[in-house]
Amino acid sequence: AAPPKTPPMDEGGMLDALVEDSARVRGELSARLKHVRECLAVWHRGDVQGALQAAVRCSDDGAVCDVVSCVCRMPQSLTLDSFVLLLPRLSALLTSHDVDHTVASMHTIQVLVRTFSDLIKRSLSGPQPPGVDITAEERRRKCQHIYAELQATSSSERGLGGLRRR
Repeated sequence: AAPPKTPPMDEGGMLDALVEDSARVRGELSARLKHVRECLAVWHRGDVQGALQAAVRCSDDGAVCDVVSCVCRMPQSLTLDSFVLLLPRLSALLTSHDVDHTVASMHTIQVLVRTFSDLIKRSLSGPQPPGVDITAEERRRKCQHIYAELQATSSSERGLGGLRRR
């Protein structure tokens, strides 16, 4: 059976619908602006990692994408800790229904991999230094975590593997 047809809207109904949509969009954009300004305030204090933490905690995927897109323009400001912090959120954004979020996530992962791939390879393939080197051990642990997360993301249905099947 054919779905019932809805009667055409009169001008007043169309205007009401437009006003409602406008108010919804305005609210979403105001919330995003608030989140981005919070991240920017932390960034202006010189705390890029803190700005990234604020972005990752943010519930607005659009604000997260806005912040990481800015950071990607300055890869020298990223650290291995940034990679560890961002990767789970970026992996989740790969399955966003918003194509812009998916593209921003993929681009950011690409920048992070390009920036840190040599360090990760060296840390994972190099011999363990003799004695206790806490910094090297911590770096190796972070690199192992990143590598495992990237492997899981690339093969999972919710990550890059799922994108290949779309």
